[in-house]
Amino acid sequence: MSERLQVIDIHTHLWPPAWAPGGARAKSHFNFPKETLDRITSPQIMIDEFRQAGVELAVVTATIESLYGHEGPVDFAGVREANDWLAKLQQDYDGIVAFGVTDAFVGDEGAREAERAITELGLSGLVLDSARDGRFIGDTAVRPTLEVAARHRVPVFVHPVSHPQADVLIKGAGTLGNSAGRGLINSVAFLSVIQSTLLDDLPDLHLVFATLGLGGIVQASRGGRYSRAQRQANIRPNIYFDTMGDDPAIIRTLVDFFGAERVLAGTDWPILPALRHDNLQASLQEAGLNEAQQRLVAGGNARRLLDLHLQMAVAAAE
Repeated sequence: MSERLQVIDIHTHLWPPAWAPGGARAKSHFNFPKETLDRITSPQIMIDEFRQAGVELAVVTATIESLYGHEGPVDFAGVREANDWLAKLQQDYDGIVAFGVTDAFVGDEGAREAERAITELGLSGLVLDSARDGRFIGDTAVRPTLEVAARHRVPVFVHPVSHPQADVLIKGAGTLGNSAGRGLINSVAFLSVIQSTLLDDLPDLHLVFATLGLGGIVQASRGGRYSRAQRQANIRPNIYFDTMGDDPAIIRTLVDFFGAERVLAGTDWPILPALRHDNLQASLQEAGLNEAQQRLVAGGNARRLLDLHLQMAVAAAE
């Protein structure tokens, strides 16, 4: 490869200090080991680890579920506090961009905070829970927030949330059962979008799903937007999936189904390890991707999504 591969991790997490252990808003939604808690509350640990791994940019989120759990009312004073912190994080650390957080399932209030996060705070996108209180991202209540994202041409990461019967899944299959349940919720969220009119109504909406939801492609392939004919014609909507690691077989499946232009390198750090530049490049090659495809998946697609809003702003100023 003539030039060094640019690696951008689209899927990483940090918690604002108020939600760290001992903080004023600390919760116990996740039973993380101390090492993970130390990492998820330390931007400098992230920066140091990613630099050592050869990752140029981390896209950071703090989800509603991580701040308030997966059901029940959300305190928007806390959401605003989290977004203020994320904006400062993006400003203070080279190598980090942050997505604003909001509860989109409450309608207009969630949309107003999304607007503030983008226009006043300068955050680079949005992260939304894939479901909340029995409703999924395709629900009409979410539409106002998605309209904000489309109007400003910022990407939206649709993040997995815990399955309502997570305890049953954990009892049956441990941690993997819990992840499979989160994947089910994410895949249903994906299906809720492609069976709605969202993608037609909002052509500038760009949605990113976690690969935990990959199981949804079985249903999606049966017709409509992801029919075999549509895929063979390379006609695909603005829906992206992250890799959640660097397994060549997963990367190959994603690229075959969604196209290389719709796959983004990502991990779920610090739950999963950081991408290592050389390992990712080797995995992309093993997956059979050519040089152009490797560049797209490693960082090119993420860079394009992050630049859409900037391009719109420049055009408006001219």
